[in-house]
Amino acid sequence: MRVSVVIPCHNVADLVGRALDSALAQDHRDLEWTVVDDGSTDGTVDVLRRHPAVADGRVRLLQQPNRGASAARNEGLRHATGVYVQFLDADDLLLPDKISGQVALAGREGLPEVLVGDYRAVQPNGLMDRVQALYGRPWMALVRTRMGTTSANLWAREALLAVGGWPEELASSQDYALLFNLLKHGARVAWDGRERTEVLKRAAGSISRTDVRANWERYVDLRRAIKQHLVAQGRDRYADELAALDQYLFMALRILATYDLRDAVKRYRTCIGRGFRPEVGPAITERYVALFTLLGFAGAERVLSLVHRHRQATL
Repeated sequence: MRVSVVIPCHNVADLVGRALDSALAQDHRDLEWTVVDDGSTDGTVDVLRRHPAVADGRVRLLQQPNRGASAARNEGLRHATGVYVQFLDADDLLLPDKISGQVALAGREGLPEVLVGDYRAVQPNGLMDRVQALYGRPWMALVRTRMGTTSANLWAREALLAVGGWPEELASSQDYALLFNLLKHGARVAWDGRERTEVLKRAAGSISRTDVRANWERYVDLRRAIKQHLVAQGRDRYADELAALDQYLFMALRILATYDLRDAVKRYRTCIGRGFRPEVGPAITERYVALFTLLGFAGAERVLSLVHRHRQATL
């Protein structure tokens, strides 16, 4: 069974070689490789052209103006001929049996549209976290962001083409937006409990507050869309998923309230229904829940904002 490996890259001259090497080292025999440079300006293309597998034609190198990771993935998808596509972000690594193990799993499971893999997240300080999927419950896994990630998963090419590929309009959450679109269209999921992908968590760098806020707005918009879909499918059928969604939405809205309380309150009223009660946890104290019960979301966040300003003024 042929698998197409697509590696999008942008300004990763120091990393793309090792990602490509890990793709070339796969023990699955029927592979094709495409690297899509998304308008790099740091010498990434020169590094790739000097790579022996690019120089001898084994690896196809495509170039496009800077349009974002999703656009680069879609460009590679258009050239893919495999039954499945392995998207490999240029700062990630695949262990040698990653693809072969998932192809074998696909055969056993009747060729599902998505194979979800566990992975290791490598932090900037070198520490490694194990990230496991929420097996067997695709909608809850989607809600809880425990449905693999771009490089850890394996994607059926025809299913991706049927839903229009990667969402190019999004600057974040693209993999989970794609998974949502696939599940809406009846995608079947298989679960690979092996950790055969290393995902490098690079330092954020100079990201602006506007970018952070926009990321959280996209987070809320996606989960609101998931909630609307599940409600339409039946509240009783997805009661657990809807309850979890409300808690995740609430935490994100609290973060957005630190940027613009009025906008967060407006979003709260369209996202979360009456009768909601936040759960006590690491970020929610019993005192906050009492305040929320008494004053509601807007009142509780206004009080906390006033307390924060007072503390800042007295420092």
